[in-house]
Amino acid sequence: MKKDVDFHKRSDEDFKDFIKKLELQALETAEERIPLYLEVGLKDADTILDVGCGSGTVTKDIARFTKGSVIAIDGSRNMAMVAKDILKDCDNVQILIGSAEKIPFGENSFDIVTCNLFFMWVDNPQIVINEMVRVVKNGGIVLASLEPDYGGKIHWPENQKIDEIFAGRVIRERGGDPHIGRKLRSLFVRAGLETRVGIGNNRIWSCEEDKSYYLHARDFYVKTLFDAGLSEEEIDKWEYEYLKSLDEKIQLNFFPQFYAIGKKP
Repeated sequence: MKKDVDFHKRSDEDFKDFIKKLELQALETAEERIPLYLEVGLKDADTILDVGCGSGTVTKDIARFTKGSVIAIDGSRNMAMVAKDILKDCDNVQILIGSAEKIPFGENSFDIVTCNLFFMWVDNPQIVINEMVRVVKNGGIVLASLEPDYGGKIHWPENQKIDEIFAGRVIRERGGDPHIGRKLRSLFVRAGLETRVGIGNNRIWSCEEDKSYYLHARDFYVKTLFDAGLSEEEIDKWEYEYLKSLDEKIQLNFFPQFYAIGKKP
């Protein structure tokens, strides 16, 4: 029997692992997102819309950072249920199930409209950004706080077989766009926004930080390689070499993650 796949293109058996991955990403990228929240005036905004809120882990940061009212929407009923649990202690958040391609609000409704790690998963990103612009107020801000670009991923020492898997192949197989980061400026400008783009993760992690993150997310990496067709022996060999390079302090990883800030005229 074919398993159901929800809006986030994951089967039921992968869903829990995906939630854990989202929690890790939220922790990992907090230092990049907070300065953007300060720059766009999130703290003093009265109305904020978080599009594609997913598990609600990033929405929770937004809710704690602002005095305003936050509405979070996601196209997945399963995700909305997870978000309701994660955000149950946030009194200023309302969670809705809704399509980002047809946001259920009128024009000029919000001071700030934001999303995080979202455009890479939508089928029609231009339609989505156009909708975000429609519901933000004149003079308001649309913020994409993080969208990666796997095509710019740098990894040394190299492992051609393994690196290719993590450099976008898995994203494409799940229906995502691994090169969405480089497209943000085009999307925002074509939606009529005064646009600035940048890279949020300028700092390259130390080998100790890389190792700590890998060990915390090890199950995700091993499962991804297994699903890609690697044998247990191949995975063990790769892990040994990867951890050895970290212990020798020669490993370097760089993964460009772009943001875009757009102001509606």
